Amino acid sequence: MKLKFPVKGVKPVTFQNKLMLSYIMIIMVPVLSALLIYGVNLYNQTKGYYEDLLQQLNNRTNVNMNDFISNLSLNSFFYLTDPALKNIITKNYPLESKEHVENLAYVQRSLDQLVLMNRNIAAISVLAPNGRIYSSNNAFEPDMQPVVNSMDKQGLENGDLVVSSPYEGTKRGNKAKTISIVRYLTDLNLGEGSVSYVKIDIPFSALENILGGVTNSNSELGTIVILDGKVIYLSSEPSESYDSVEMQEVAAAFEKGAVSGKQSLKLGSEQESYLFSTVENGYTKWKVVHYLPARLIDQTFLTNTRNYIAVSIMSLIAAGMLAFFFSKRFINPINKLNIAMKLVDSGFLEQVPVNETKTDELGRLVMSYNHMIHRLKESREHEIVSGQLQKRAEMNMLQAQINPHFLYNTLNVIHSVAELNRVGDISIMARSLSSMYRYNIKSGDEMAIQHEMEQINHYVTIQQIRFFGKFQVNYEIEEELYPYKILKFLIQPIVENAFYHGLEPKGGKGILSISVRKSGHLVLIRVQDDGVGIAEEKLTLINDIFDKPFEAASLDDKNNFGLRNVHARIKNFYGEDYWIKAYSKPNEGTCIEMGIPVVKEMSANENTRS
Repeated sequence: MKLKFPVKGVKPVTFQNKLMLSYIMIIMVPVLSALLIYGVNLYNQTKGYYEDLLQQLNNRTNVNMNDFISNLSLNSFFYLTDPALKNIITKNYPLESKEHVENLAYVQRSLDQLVLMNRNIAAISVLAPNGRIYSSNNAFEPDMQPVVNSMDKQGLENGDLVVSSPYEGTKRGNKAKTISIVRYLTDLNLGEGSVSYVKIDIPFSALENILGGVTNSNSELGTIVILDGKVIYLSSEPSESYDSVEMQEVAAAFEKGAVSGKQSLKLGSEQESYLFSTVENGYTKWKVVHYLPARLIDQTFLTNTRNYIAVSIMSLIAAGMLAFFFSKRFINPINKLNIAMKLVDSGFLEQVPVNETKTDELGRLVMSYNHMIHRLKESREHEIVSGQLQKRAEMNMLQAQINPHFLYNTLNVIHSVAELNRVGDISIMARSLSSMYRYNIKSGDEMAIQHEMEQINHYVTIQQIRFFGKFQVNYEIEEELYPYKILKFLIQPIVENAFYHGLEPKGGKGILSISVRKSGHLVLIRVQDDGVGIAEEKLTLINDIFDKPFEAASLDDKNNFGLRNVHARIKNFYGEDYWIKAYSKPNEGTCIEMGIPVVKEMSANENTRS
């Protein structure tokens, strides 16, 4: 067997250091694992976020364009509210100069009002069946026929709204791009071979906000609009570059990517990656593409990852500090508990060993130890109180054996003298008191409920003689309970309180109700009067006495002595599960309730409880 000695100069690793190192390792493993999982999920979430963003932008742009065009196209029905306009437009015969001038002036005024009412309309023109063109003041009539000829003929004949591609007007001095909404007037009853169109001119700039902003926007998000393989709008480039070869290649790449279902592609000489989403508008047949550089995903990912790493490092530093702090907290209670256990071995139960409120295993161990010491102290205190109560009960029993015998004999003499002198009330009172004291000196703590109620009746008889005609007593006793057991003089102090503190101060007539009934495994006793009642503060004090375990010292308090005595006897004889309660309202009366166990009459020298 080889003995191991500590190496000189090397300190052994303490339990506290082991706890601290274990704590740090436990923290580092999930932190590093979370970093890896977080990085992958974050990249996918960021990419998904931008893809959803592009899709939402496309859907919103498509809806906005449809609303914009459909709302403006309603102006093509301008003639429906004016019969004169409708009559002019439907004329399919050649007009004389005077009639034409009058018609032209009337239509122009109406169309100018429509243009003034809608700032997104540049001009409105109408081609009548007779070949005449009516238009608003700022319209350029020579553009009417070329624009209509460039439209989808089949769509026009079907009554569809047809939207032109952006074009520059031929009017000198006005090179701003315009788009036109053209509708064939199919709702008019035109003759065979007659054709009539309405053309609404809209500045292309009115659509730029819907499509994705102005040309000089600094946002990374871009918008490109493609029609028949050509770029007609690009948010990040001037319009002069739309026809360049590079722009055509970009348009072709986006169209090809959309057809193949891709969501990213590489563009430009540097082959930078872009995320994009495409939607085709039903009115214009334009392909609207929203795109953004894929490097935004990398930048967002790197920024969030750096933040996470910084937080992780700070968390590890905090974890190290907490490890040192908690390791000391773990060791200190163990040392204190060890010292306290040695003191208990010496018999010092009065000392509270450790004051800990933690809920972990160590805290529960300390709390269990404290509870054990507390129970030992309570057990010792209960033994002392029980001893005091036992001695007091023995003294009371000796006293009870002396006084009632003397009073019983004396009352019998008074009863005999009262009968000889024919003083009926004194005879009745003496006989009632004699019966009560004879009941008191009987052996045993319990009596039948019937005998207890007989003593209550004796007491009530005395009070009725004393207060002749001032009160009425009602008894509600279940006859089946007469053989059941009850502590002697358990009800009499309550009845006495009802007379002295309830009915007598009332001054007038009063009613006292005594009820005894069975409820499950309880005998419920109620003594109720309609006397002066109890003040709220005093009632609270009485119920506080009933809610607390009785103490031997509380019987020395002369306040509420009768109630304290009954409370103590119930708790001492029957146990903590049985009770006494008080209810009262000033000037309305008082009710005292007691709950004791159901104890049947003795059979074969044994008590049985139901």
